[in-house]
Amino acid sequence: MKKLIALLLITIPLISFGVETSFNLAPEVHNNTDFDFIPHHGGGRFGTYLTMDVNFEPMKNLFEQLSSVNPNRLKTRGEAHITVLTPIEYFDVLKEKVSMTEIDQIALDYNIQASEFEIVCLGRGTAQLGNNEEETFYVVVNSEDLINIRRVIQELFVSRGGDADAFNPESYYPHITLGFSKRDLHESDGVIKNSQSCYADLY
Repeated sequence: MKKLIALLLITIPLISFGVETSFNLAPEVHNNTDFDFIPHHGGGRFGTYLTMDVNFEPMKNLFEQLSSVNPNRLKTRGEAHITVLTPIEYFDVLKEKVSMTEIDQIALDYNIQASEFEIVCLGRGTAQLGNNEEETFYVVVNSEDLINIRRVIQELFVSRGGDADAFNPESYYPHITLGFSKRDLHESDGVIKNSQSCYADLY
């Protein structure tokens, strides 16, 4: 009987880990105005994009909380950001009409580092990579300020003859990547990082 009770005490926390479980994300995650805006101008299809840098210390603490109860050995990038414009959006659509330098200027004009965002939840996405199911964790956020920057970019793109349907500023799933088992997972892997992927509450 004692062995059974001990087994239940070990198992119950693992069973309960899921959407009912909550983690702490310190409010300092919103303190980002002192961080310099960093342009991302790289080569190839994946090197150029737009981000808002986010205070890493609260995210680091959240990562440690998650790692303490997650059976997988998760990796972290050691930094935190919200992607505002993806490399694919720029390379495949926008670059023919708008330069990345102009997009960076829009971000600066609209004070991207002071953008407000609402914390929704801790999200989780999974995908089959080879023989293994891999997972990624992220903080789902909402931000009207960041969507507005995307709207301004679209306006400039359309004003220069771009197809309004080619870039939809509202088709956007802002999030802060927290950690992953093998690599980060994206829409191309079938992972949509919105409120439908909520895994745990954040307080």
